[in-house]
Amino acid sequence: MRRLKILKIYFIFWLFIFFLVFSNFDSFINFFMATLTFNIAVLTILGIGMVIVYHAAFRLTMLAGTFGILAYKKGDELIYYLNGIDKIMPANIAHMFYKRAKSGTLYFTQSEAKDVTTWLEEKFENQKIYINFFTATALMIGLFGTFTGLLKSIDEMGAIVLSLGGDINLTEVIGSFSGPLSGMAIGFGSSLFGVATAIILSLKTYILSRNQETFIEGIEDWMKGKIIDTQSDEVIQQFNEASGIRTTVTNAVSSSNQNSGISGELVIRKFLDIFSESMSELKDDLKKSSEANEVLFKILSDNLESSSKITGNQLTLLEGINNSIKELNINQYSNSNTLDESIQSLANIATSQNKNIRQLLEVQNQNNEMMMDFMNKFDARLSKIENK
Repeated sequence: MRRLKILKIYFIFWLFIFFLVFSNFDSFINFFMATLTFNIAVLTILGIGMVIVYHAAFRLTMLAGTFGILAYKKGDELIYYLNGIDKIMPANIAHMFYKRAKSGTLYFTQSEAKDVTTWLEEKFENQKIYINFFTATALMIGLFGTFTGLLKSIDEMGAIVLSLGGDINLTEVIGSFSGPLSGMAIGFGSSLFGVATAIILSLKTYILSRNQETFIEGIEDWMKGKIIDTQSDEVIQQFNEASGIRTTVTNAVSSSNQNSGISGELVIRKFLDIFSESMSELKDDLKKSSEANEVLFKILSDNLESSSKITGNQLTLLEGINNSIKELNINQYSNSNTLDESIQSLANIATSQNKNIRQLLEVQNQNNEMMMDFMNKFDARLSKIENK
């Protein structure tokens, strides 16, 4: 209902603006044509600012639809939708949503919820900075045109005053006032369009900011019921409150019985009714507590499963290292035996070669002795032949 009233006020405001523009259309055209340079610049700034505002509104609509799907879709549909969500959200937040959706329960921690709201606030704040920049630029151009028109008017007025002589011709004086009046038209025209542009952009920024704040409040309320760090505390608090209510009701019933003299059967019946209501509330509180414990158990089981997988991988790696060390020892032992055998065989070969060399030397000595005997006999025979 409140939003409907705001929409009505917004519609009436723009209807009033359109009425003013339509009723003074000729005047606006004259002011616009008086200083085309400044007014075209102001309208360009207005167009760029409106594009940024509507782009921010479109992004806000996309974010609202995204979080609406996160709130109401479940199962495979939610997982399928979250495959492309990293194009809208940062990678860490999109991965967090996708991981929680795959586990079957969408929940948050305090830090994760704070990251989401911080990201939204920074995103919206950057959009406001851009829009405020164009608003200030429109005002600056309008003021610049105003001072330019005033300077032109003052200059023209000075020229008129200096041109006045002894005889004053009112017709010429009145005709020379066209210069100062055109300067004033430049100043007022640029101010008019600059201030109007700033007002329009400020109004659009205010509406966009209110919608963004409402969106952030809705997201915070939605995530508050999904935060696992606070659900258990709230359940315990509700349980303590229920226990306090039961004690208070019991004391009130007993005191009222003593003071007013109500019959015992009526007191017991009222006490049983109140006790049954309190027990039903306690049952609901215990149900909520069990749901919260189930979520915590699921988180712990996921963590233990991931830890067991990591431990299994480490054991497999250690077994592989142990087997590699064993194979290395076996290979080293076999290599050492092979080296000993090779050294032994080389030693045997060297010994046998030494023996062969000795035998060859002995045979060579015998050959030398036989050669010397042969030479001696040959010389003796040769000498005998010469004597004859």
